[in-house]
Amino acid sequence: MLEGSEDYHDLPSLLRGKARKNGEKVAIRFPGHELSYADLLRQAERAAGGLAERGLRHGEKIAFLLYNAPEFLTTWYGANLLGAVMVPLNTALKGELLRYELEDCDARFLLVDRRLHEEFAKVAGSVKLDRVIVFDPAGEYAELPAGTEAFPDLLTARGVPSEAVPPTPVEPASIMYTSGTTGPPKGVVIPHEKYLSTAKAISGRSDLNPSSVLFSELPLFHCNAQEMTMHTALLNDLTAAYAEWFKASNYWEVARELHATHVSLLIAMINILYKQPEKPSDREHGVRVALTAGTSKDIWPLFEQRFGLRVIELYGMTECGCTTIMNPPDHVRVGSVGLPLDFVEAEVVDENDRPVPPRTKGELLVRPKRPFTMMLEYYKKPEKTVEAWRNLWFHTGDFVWKDEDGYFYFVERKKDVIRRRGENIAPYDVEKALNTHPAVFESVVVGVPSPLGEEDVKAYVLLKPGANVDPAELFRHTAAALPFFMVPQFIEFVDEIPKTANQKAQRYLLRSHPHGPRNYDRDKLGVQVARPAR
Repeated sequence: MLEGSEDYHDLPSLLRGKARKNGEKVAIRFPGHELSYADLLRQAERAAGGLAERGLRHGEKIAFLLYNAPEFLTTWYGANLLGAVMVPLNTALKGELLRYELEDCDARFLLVDRRLHEEFAKVAGSVKLDRVIVFDPAGEYAELPAGTEAFPDLLTARGVPSEAVPPTPVEPASIMYTSGTTGPPKGVVIPHEKYLSTAKAISGRSDLNPSSVLFSELPLFHCNAQEMTMHTALLNDLTAAYAEWFKASNYWEVARELHATHVSLLIAMINILYKQPEKPSDREHGVRVALTAGTSKDIWPLFEQRFGLRVIELYGMTECGCTTIMNPPDHVRVGSVGLPLDFVEAEVVDENDRPVPPRTKGELLVRPKRPFTMMLEYYKKPEKTVEAWRNLWFHTGDFVWKDEDGYFYFVERKKDVIRRRGENIAPYDVEKALNTHPAVFESVVVGVPSPLGEEDVKAYVLLKPGANVDPAELFRHTAAALPFFMVPQFIEFVDEIPKTANQKAQRYLLRSHPHGPRNYDRDKLGVQVARPAR
């Protein structure tokens, strides 16, 4: 955290305090558009007034179905000025999942991008909302869908009404739905205190200076773009920069345009950027730090060298903070996600929640050192809340190990482990072998029911554009690199891998997917897998 940064515990206080301090300094930068700290507060106050006029009150919910835009932030902060709660929804939602989350969160209002209204309209009849406000980034508000109103009309109010009740640090600022990789999404209730305690802790390990510009192409409905970029920037009197969405082909050019010095990247983004054709302009930008999650030990130094920056790896999740464990910038260990931040303690345990020795794989548990620095609950799901917090520790569902110096190393999602013939198989190991084949762009490995009990290994493979490969060759390729019990029984070629907002593969959708027309069985192809001699 930069020297002289003040201590804040709720977002309205942060917004007002920083507007007084920084005035016309740039707070938010998008391509072709900037907002100063003073403008950010003014527009948030106007949004608060408009929402209040329409009946939004303290503790009530407003859902957002928006791409990245300044209006996302100004309206969120406007709702918070009233003590209301923002519910950011994944812009890819449609059908039953969209209906479920809108209904589950009890939203009274919805702010929706006009480009996304068509999907909302399909479920509108089964969702009870008092107001639907349409935002059009092109500024075209003629012939709005029936039953909606234009976003600019929200901004005609003078400001925050005097009777508005501001939030306390322990009250919700947002409800964010988990990715749902293993089942229906759960609403994670985030208090104001958590947002700022996380950002403050991140600040101390991000190698910031007074001219830093934090850039993200991650969606603002994701905690990373909120905490690591926006709130860390505000807390340290810096500039947060965004683009509407991630685009690998011009990523570094946009970073240069927005004067980025720090970027936030997740595993799929890292791999996609690394697999782009090399260009002379790969280093023609001002980025010096990449704050990353999921960088493989093999790619890590090559990524740094190619793009002329330094990787600071981290670990986090919505419930605990977008960053919970992070490498110290002056003591980074390649391959590690780092050390716990100052607001949490962490432990590695066995199946009975007993701590395991160093360098032993176990589940990662975390708990706060200070009140209200992690999630409050899963919204309306007390049983799930209690289950996650059993034995007074939050169970992340992730396998890790810890070295003798306390550095943590991510292994795999616990619930994604495949049980085959008495052996536990981490999908990561199989995917790593598959991805070394020159024709493979990406793979996802899951367990599927086996007629012999337990599971067989199945790989879903996305090939590089224009590439082809004989499935038997791919089986043999993995057999050459893996123990016999890890070699996939099935390989299915796909045109797309379903992903969550933070680019994690939705394995539960793949597990329940029937074999498709491009599914290949190793035995039927006659591929023999050598077993150790007995």
